[in-house]
Amino acid sequence: MGKCRSKYLAGYLATLMAGAVIVALWCSIGKSPDQCLAAYTSPMNGVCSVGDLNDAILAADHEVAVDLSELSDLEQKFQAVSRKIALSVVAISASCAVVDTTDSLRSDHLNHDRLESMLEHTTRIVGTGFFFDSDGYIVTNEHVVGEAESIWITTDDRKVYAAVLVGSDPRSDLAVLKITGKNLVAAKFAPFASVQRGQWSVAMGNPFGLAAEGQQAMSVGIISALDRSLPKLSKKENRLYSNLIQTTAQINPGNSGGPLFNLNGEVIGLNTAVILPDKRTNGIGFAMPITPRFLHTLNQLKQGNEIVYAYMGVMVSNPTDHERRQAGLKESIGVHLDAVETDSPAGDSGEFRDGDLIVQINGEIVRDSEQFTRIVGNADLSQPAKVSLYRAGKPLKIELKLRQRLLQTAGVTRELRRFRWQGMLIGPIPDNWESKIPDTELVKASKKKSAVIKPSGLFVIGISDNSPYRKENIKPGDIIVSIGGKLVSDVIDLQKLLNETPLEKCTIGIAGREKAVALIVD
Repeated sequence: MGKCRSKYLAGYLATLMAGAVIVALWCSIGKSPDQCLAAYTSPMNGVCSVGDLNDAILAADHEVAVDLSELSDLEQKFQAVSRKIALSVVAISASCAVVDTTDSLRSDHLNHDRLESMLEHTTRIVGTGFFFDSDGYIVTNEHVVGEAESIWITTDDRKVYAAVLVGSDPRSDLAVLKITGKNLVAAKFAPFASVQRGQWSVAMGNPFGLAAEGQQAMSVGIISALDRSLPKLSKKENRLYSNLIQTTAQINPGNSGGPLFNLNGEVIGLNTAVILPDKRTNGIGFAMPITPRFLHTLNQLKQGNEIVYAYMGVMVSNPTDHERRQAGLKESIGVHLDAVETDSPAGDSGEFRDGDLIVQINGEIVRDSEQFTRIVGNADLSQPAKVSLYRAGKPLKIELKLRQRLLQTAGVTRELRRFRWQGMLIGPIPDNWESKIPDTELVKASKKKSAVIKPSGLFVIGISDNSPYRKENIKPGDIIVSIGGKLVSDVIDLQKLLNETPLEKCTIGIAGREKAVALIVD
């Protein structure tokens, strides 16, 4: 009898423990404490019977199965997104030293091992980018490539390409690269208004340079917050980091310039910064949102145009309620004018006073100091700026001519594009270039039917003593007009021809010389 009671009690306890384990799993995937408690206690005196316990176990089994099925569905969704977006994301490897051999520029001569050997003894920069145009245009952060002399990208399928910097804007921290490739997959942008706090976010890129061999790294999180700003970093870097997306998707050094996606595989942001408050904790990641201004800047950089920012010359801050009442403003908008700079548009006008509350610029309401900076920066310099403000209880309107903001670091434009190759620094022909070549010679070199003063071609800005083209008498000031008999007028043309033309068919054509003067050196 005692043995039977012991066996029964042991079986009861085992059943109870099994139920507790199942309930613990159930609780770990989102059930409330009350639901967990109800799963294994009877409403009668808080003691569960065997029948009640079995019912609870069966119910728990059903709930666990449902939740695991939902997790499996989500897992498959992440995998599908990964496959969809991976080919549009690239790892960036850049060198602060010049690497300009022909091998380093030809994709069929490059792979991960060859790139590693070229970069072994140089200062290396790593980052991420993504194709936004199937012709090979890549967007990344300017701080990734701003100091680079040579740049390469590696795609997710392990292909390596040399890249050219075609446009950059240090203030917005954006840059556009160009490669020569085929069947490239461009990412799609999500509508700006579709981004909401709490939605899933997926980051993909090259953290710590680990994706330089291919296979971009993926991390998942949610959108934590919108409209974040990093004023200390903005001041330190002389850039404008505002209106940012904050995300829990893991972002690390090397992820800069990479995309932040939604679950549809659309780009919602450009991963730009991470705050690492403690080495023992995860950092906080930030991405630039894909605003209309972002897309406009991207298009301008792709074309090699300069990004111009307007400048007013005032110091402002967000006003207190007391300052608003003093100025006569009832709404919670505007910025408080703290100081007017001398030798500035605002200072030259003589119409602004410390303590003014600026509430509108060109009809756009100013809500805070960060928005004020963006509105002024984006203002049209060809038209006077119309400023609405409050002073001592009265509304006033002022018009003034803004100036272009002078930046500490110049961005890359079409006129400032540079290409390093075989010891030569090559770029566009300067606007103030004066030909010393007879017009008839220019006609022959450029294959045009009428006389010209400035040929279409590329300018040899400099040439090193150890360049193989020194012996061919190529010197600074020469104009390269053709490669392999094909006309060249831009560094993008040069990149394409060097990558695609068989070496044995390549010759360099120089303006003023009747025939090609040198074979391209392998």
